[in-house]
Formats: sequence, structure tokens, C-alpha cells
Amino acid sequence: MKVTIITIGGKFEADWNTAIVIPAFEKDFPIQSELLSEELDMLVQSIIDREAFSGKEEEVFFIPTHGTQYAGIILLGMGEKGKIYEEKTRRAGGIVANCARANKISRLVFDWSNLNLFYIPSVVEGLILSLFSFDKYKGDSNKGDKVNITGATFLTRPDENIERVIKVINDTVSVCNSVNMCRTLVSSPANELTPESLAEFARTMCDKVELKCKIVTKEEMEEEGLNAILAVGKGSSREPYLILVEYRHPDYEGELVAFVGKGVTFDTGGICLKPRDDMHEMKYDMAGAGVVLGVLYALGELKPKTRVIGVIPAVENAPGNNALLPGDVIRTYSGKTVEVLNTDAEGRLILADAISFAYKKYSPNTIIDIATLTGGCITALGHFAGGIMGNDKQLVESLIQSGEKTGERLWELPLWSDYEKLVKSEVADIANIGPKGEASTIVGGIFLKSFIEGNTKWAHIDIAGTAWGVRHIPYWNEKYPTGFGVRLLTNWLISKSQS
Repeated sequence: MKVTIITIGGKFEADWNTAIVIPAFEKDFPIQSELLSEELDMLVQSIIDREAFSGKEEEVFFIPTHGTQYAGIILLGMGEKGKIYEEKTRRAGGIVANCARANKISRLVFDWSNLNLFYIPSVVEGLILSLFSFDKYKGDSNKGDKVNITGATFLTRPDENIERVIKVINDTVSVCNSVNMCRTLVSSPANELTPESLAEFARTMCDKVELKCKIVTKEEMEEEGLNAILAVGKGSSREPYLILVEYRHPDYEGELVAFVGKGVTFDTGGICLKPRDDMHEMKYDMAGAGVVLGVLYALGELKPKTRVIGVIPAVENAPGNNALLPGDVIRTYSGKTVEVLNTDAEGRLILADAISFAYKKYSPNTIIDIATLTGGCITALGHFAGGIMGNDKQLVESLIQSGEKTGERLWELPLWSDYEKLVKSEVADIANIGPKGEASTIVGGIFLKSFIEGNTKWAHIDIAGTAWGVRHIPYWNEKYPTGFGVRLLTNWLISKSQS
């Protein structure tokens, strides 16, 4: 999608596939717009007079026009005047995109002359994210007649910050493309996106944006002693891999950040088999891995001054004849032993080895893991926030702040020492689950915390409720994964590099 900014009086292209977008605050009438002729202005006012449009937040009204250079006018409700912020404008972008596609509009011209220039990037964000679809496996006759928005023009008043905003818009487009890349990965069926093909995807991606990539094979993991990853993967005929992706700006010698993403390409639950209802959604259990790849891809495009290592344990959890059994004890890469009481709590096992590997091989200052770890996170927070825990208050708060900025909200859960008693084992150093129905999301965090060594700062983000199935947010279609975390972690890294 091509995005342009022009000042009042500037020329722009418009045709029968173009709609004017006029933002309006609640009951702030009459509407003033540089793009409306006297005749169109009267048409808009008649709609308002009939109280068909009031300007309430997330309200939208499409007015077809005849005999003009436009196909129509989209009235966009912005809610109470004076209460405007990034998430509101991001959702407004999604609302406009959905309205435009429903009315076969492919080009948009926004009258932004009465609004702050710096909110344009978040509108663009909402537009791009809302346009995501996944129809790779559909025949042409089943894809439908969807219209894509190919261009968005913003009419503004002269401002010395226009060039600066254009740079932010270009970066926003790159990040949103990375999000949608992640969403495509997460949408892919498990017979196509296996641990091996995920590793190959990572290698190809790294070649494209000049990142370093190393793939650790099953044989190499056996030599290293990555026994937890191997144990989870041994029930499947598809071999596990450990994917390592590195970004390093040539002029940066500062702190190293490790992102660890859960890459279970399909989770049957193993021997502790999941119920059949909605099991097809377990192809999404590699969403954390998708987020890490999305962030690294964005870094390769934006090239901020930072250093990052992405660590992705990629496995398939299946109940084969050699599968991990309840009661098994694993000696993890760290040397700590784990009693496996539930083979469906496999994500924390592979993350434990990946975290220890990152610490031993790369000595990062900060480790952040992201995973669809616990259904309990959905019970606690629903689909509107991810859970976050960590051992460093400043780190956790900075991630929460980035989430507020990107609309990917996080809610901190405690890691009090009392919870450590819940994962005590009679036969090993630690058990992989706690008592049934008791603080399951926190127990997952407590388990991972036990594998953090030295003075490493660490945070754990549980995206079980936000990786897919999110409703009522206009730029996220509930049919598709969200890519939750890509924008958040990219924002956090860039903010960190600029501070």
C-alpha cells in the first residue's frame, strides 16, 4: 500500500475507486473539510441532520456519491474531542479499511487537516493490519472478490515535521509487513509448517535481510545435551531443530538481548492427549517463534543500533511409540532435572533448554521469552491482554509501556516465592506442572524463572490469549492470528536503542 502526505492545495489522484475519509468528533458539527464541494457538504450535513451519524468513537458511515471524481465519502467517528491517542487512531484505520473493502474502495484520501500529523502512522498501522488475509490454499473460485486498498493519501496543513512523519510511516509499513509475515507463518497448517520447514523459512528470511542464521540439528542437540527439546520432539516422526537468528548493527557494541520463542509447530498434547474440540488450533502453538522471526525481520529492515539473538526451539509434540511419558525425568541442558507430570506442558520444557542455551552460548544481558504457554492466561485475562512476569521491575514496566504504545497490552502477574512450592517434585529438582487449576500461568512463569542464571534480566510473556481469536478490535480479524508481540518487542528494542 502506497502512503502519501500532501498539504492543502496539493494535487492527488482520485477515481471511481477512491473515497474521501472525513474524521469527525462527536457532535462537533458542522463538519469542515477542504475536500467537500458545496454540494457534497450539503449532502453530509443532511446525514447529520437526520442523526444517521453522530461522530461516536468507532462509528462509520459510507455515503455513495454520483457525478463526482470520488466513489463516496466515509464519515469516521473519533469520539469525544480532545481525547485522541494512538490506539484510537489505529482502530480508526482498521474501521476505515473494513468499510472501504465492503464498499469496493481501493484508494483512500483522508482529510487530516484538523488532526495532529503524528497520528497518521498509527492510522496506517490499522489499515495494513486489517487487510491481512490467508487464502493460500483456496482455489480462485473460493477466494472471493476482495478489494485491497492500494493507496492512502493524507491531506494536512503545512508542517515542518512532515518529512519526519514520512520516515515514521515508512518504518511503520516495514514493521506491519513483518507482523503479517508472522501471521502467515502462524496460519500455516502443520503438515506444511514442520520444524524442518520452519528452520528453512528462517534461513531464507535471513538471507533476504542479511541476518546470521544457524540451524542446530537433532544430532547436534544430542551432542550438546539439549535433552528437554529432544524429549518433547521424540514422539513425532518429524525431527526437532533449534533455530538461531542473529542481528547486530556494525556500530553497536552494547548489551545483547535474547528473544526466545516457543516453536511447537503442532501440539497434540503428546501422551496426555488434548480433547478433539478445536485441536486444529494447535497449529498456532508456534506463535512465539513467529513473533521472534517477525521482530528479527523488522530489525533487518530498520537496522537500529542494537544486538539481538533469536532462539527458537522447533518441535512437534505427538504421541508416537517413542513419546515422552508422564513420570519421565529429564536432565535439561542446565543440568537441572525435571519430572514430567503432564506431557501437554511441553512448551516450558523446550523453552527451559533454549533459555539455558542462550545464556551459556551468548551471555545476553536480557532474555525475553514469548509463548502460547497456558490456557490459564485466557481464563485470567481473556483475549485483550498478554500476561507478563519477570525478575526485573524496570524491564517488565518498560515492556508494558511499549505494549501500551502499540496496543498490545500486558498485565503483570506475581512471581512470589510461595508459588515455587507448587512445582516441587518428589523425584527431581522441579516438576513441570503444579496442582490442577491453581495459578497455572504463574506456575509456568515460576518454572521458567528457575532456569535463569546469574544476573540476567528476564521477562516471560504469555500470549495464549492474544495470539489468535481476538474479537472486537477492528484491525485484528478474529479468523486470523494477530502477530501479537512483533510490534511490541520491536518498539521496545528501538526505544531502548534510542535512549
